[in-house]
Amino acid sequence: MLDALEEAKREELKAKCREMKVLPPTDIFIGLQVHDKGNLIFDDVQRGHSWTRNYWNYIFACTSNCSIVDSSFGAGYISCLNDGNNVTYQNDIYNTYGNLLTGATNTTIGIVVGTGTTAFNIDQYNLAALIDNGTGSGKFSYNASAVNSTTYTSTSKTWTIVGSRVFNNNSGDVIVVAETGLRVYYYRYGNRYWLLERSLLTPAVSVPDGAQLTVTYTIVDDFSAID
Repeated sequence: MLDALEEAKREELKAKCREMKVLPPTDIFIGLQVHDKGNLIFDDVQRGHSWTRNYWNYIFACTSNCSIVDSSFGAGYISCLNDGNNVTYQNDIYNTYGNLLTGATNTTIGIVVGTGTTAFNIDQYNLAALIDNGTGSGKFSYNASAVNSTTYTSTSKTWTIVGSRVFNNNSGDVIVVAETGLRVYYYRYGNRYWLLERSLLTPAVSVPDGAQLTVTYTIVDDFSAID
C-alpha cells in the first residue's frame, strides 16, 4: 500500500523540480497480485525505492563512455558487482543483454523474487534469498516476462515503462515473497548477472501452493519540468 504522507512529500518535491526546470527522481511502483484457483486473494501496489550502485554506475558508464579500469567496488569507483561477488568494469558494462524489464525466455534476468528480509544496502549485488526456478520445495515456476510497454502521456508529460512476470507455486507449500528485484546479464567471460534494483515488500506476500503470483513493475519518469 502506498503511504499517503510519502506520496504528498514526493508531490512537493516534483513541484520544486518543475520550478527549477530539473527532472524529479524516477518513480517505481510494484504491483503484486496472487490468484488461487482463479480467485484474486491478494492485490497491492507498493513503491520501490532501491536502485543499487550497479544501476547508477551502469547508467554513468554508458552515458560517459568511460574507460576507467576499476578493480574495486564502492564509493569512488565506476564498476559493477555481479552475482558471484566479482567486480566488472569498462567494456563489460557496455556488453549487457536486454534492459531492466526483459528476460522473456531467461528466468535469471528481468523481474526476480526472493524470501530474504535483509535491509536494503546500495552495494547489494543479489537478492538476499533468491527463489529459484523449478517445481521443488521453495521454488517458483518462472513464466516468460510480458513484453514491455512504453508510453508517453501528454497530459501529465510522463514516460511510463511497464513489465510483468508470472510465478507459479507448484512447490507443495506456501512461499512468502519478501523482496523483488530487476536483473540484467552481460556475456563477457561467461554469463553473470547484475542486480540493478531491489525492493523489500511491506507487507510480504504469501503465495499458497498451487497459486500464482504476478509482479508488475511500473517505472515512471516525469518530464513536466522540461516538456
